[in-house]
Amino acid sequence: MQRAVIGKWRDQHSKFTLILGGALGLLTTAIAGFGIVRNGFRRRVAEAAQRESEDQYRTLIDKESGAKFRSLLEAAPDAMIVVNERGEIVLLNLQAEKQFGYRRDELLGKMVDSIVPRGFAERLVADGLRSAEDALAQQIGTGIELTARRKDGSEFPIEIMLSPLRSTEGILVTAAIRNISVRKDAEEHLVQMENKYRGLLEAAPDAMVVVNQAGKIVLLNLQAETQFGYRRDELLGQKMSNIVPAGFPERLVADSLRSAEDALAQRIGTGIELTARRKDGSEFPIEIMLSPLESAEGVLVTAAIRDITARKRSEAELLEKVKELNRSNEELQQFAYIASHDLQEPLRMVASYTALLARRYKGKLDSDADEFIAFAVDGASRMQLLIRDLLAYSRVGLKGKGLAETSSENALQQAVRNLRGAIEGSGAIVTHDALPCVMADEMQLTQLFQNLVGNAIKYRRAAVPRVHIAAAPDGSHKWMFSVRDNGLGIEAQYFDRIFGVFQRLHTREKFEGTGIGLAICKKIVERHGGTISVEATLGEGSTFHFPLAASNSPLPAPMPPK
Repeated sequence: MQRAVIGKWRDQHSKFTLILGGALGLLTTAIAGFGIVRNGFRRRVAEAAQRESEDQYRTLIDKESGAKFRSLLEAAPDAMIVVNERGEIVLLNLQAEKQFGYRRDELLGKMVDSIVPRGFAERLVADGLRSAEDALAQQIGTGIELTARRKDGSEFPIEIMLSPLRSTEGILVTAAIRNISVRKDAEEHLVQMENKYRGLLEAAPDAMVVVNQAGKIVLLNLQAETQFGYRRDELLGQKMSNIVPAGFPERLVADSLRSAEDALAQRIGTGIELTARRKDGSEFPIEIMLSPLESAEGVLVTAAIRDITARKRSEAELLEKVKELNRSNEELQQFAYIASHDLQEPLRMVASYTALLARRYKGKLDSDADEFIAFAVDGASRMQLLIRDLLAYSRVGLKGKGLAETSSENALQQAVRNLRGAIEGSGAIVTHDALPCVMADEMQLTQLFQNLVGNAIKYRRAAVPRVHIAAAPDGSHKWMFSVRDNGLGIEAQYFDRIFGVFQRLHTREKFEGTGIGLAICKKIVERHGGTISVEATLGEGSTFHFPLAASNSPLPAPMPPK
């Protein structure tokens, strides 16, 4: 950054220095004529030189070029001083007065080390190994950073550009002096920020790598050394593709449709899973988080790199367990289906013969025998009902049809027809809004409505049972259905339990059933990609909610509740 600033400054002022140097060359020839000579020959030569230089100087002053020279000197943006070989200031501009706090007459003839204590005068002094010209030539054209002193004694950093001027007195030096306090403060701030950034980088728990737009590593932390097995000096300046062979560099490359910044922005703030390579050639999975970093060199990229080997191993193990669980569930479903199907025939035989015993021998044996036979008949009937429901539950996953466009209103109407006896016997009133077409298994959707409406009728209060079915779009190409009743309601602590297999909240004597109806509802909704839930208040009623995927068919026209 410093070299870039110096180069820019040099370009801006090189022309000015050359023009000024030429003009000052003419001026200093006049000064040379006033030197003291000791013999006549030298005096005649000096007088001739003096007359010639006076003519040149008078021409310079009298004509426009003199005015231009003075204007050029005073218009310089930096302090300008001219120093002879003895280190005396022989010329200066207004900026020099302002910068050092002196009047012009206070500085003329003063030693230069009074305003630049160290480093300037030494560059003008010859020694046994070099001439004054050689001493000066070592620094010509380069920015020299020194410390200057104002009249009040305060010091400040400066940068000096030197330019030689040959005269009959010897070599004079034009010095352009720039106050670089602001730049030094900025550099110090930058160093502090870099140190702070390096501290944060080293404290990071993950490997941290900073990459430029050429894809080269410019900074890294200890974790990166440990993770990739390289020493720091082995990675600095290397291509990022050496440690992340594929996927990373492509995100920094511009193309005809996007800049480097746009390419990077596509992945900022997201975890990118890639494969990294260690020094020994072994590869391991990583996750990278990218972050842009503005700098004088352009946009750098900070990459936080995390080794996700353990996570990937856990994910693989979890996936395998899920597969095993799915296989186990399928086997259990198959077993439940086979068992419930195969148990029906012998159980039907048991039920038939116990019913036959009850008809043939009721009243012919003692009262205990009649009671025992009644127990057997009741047990066989309940077992048949249980096996029938278990078979229905297992069929949800094994015998379900593919999801197709289905009229949910038609499915509800079929469920109501199936429940006609219960509805008429209880005097229940079942109503619904206009219901949409959905993607569903029509038979299972009918069973879902039948179970929910049937439960609403079964678990009723003394009042006339009322059940209302509605559907509303949820904004994600789904319909949210609700089945609301005015029945007994459910306590909040049982909201999850009621969807379990064989879970009952009431005794068998009070309400018939196996406790599997809502479990079937849950399984049907899950097969359709949703989750069933309930809202209820004890003694006021319940509302069951479940989503179904919308079809492309429009919702039927609104109609009054049926």
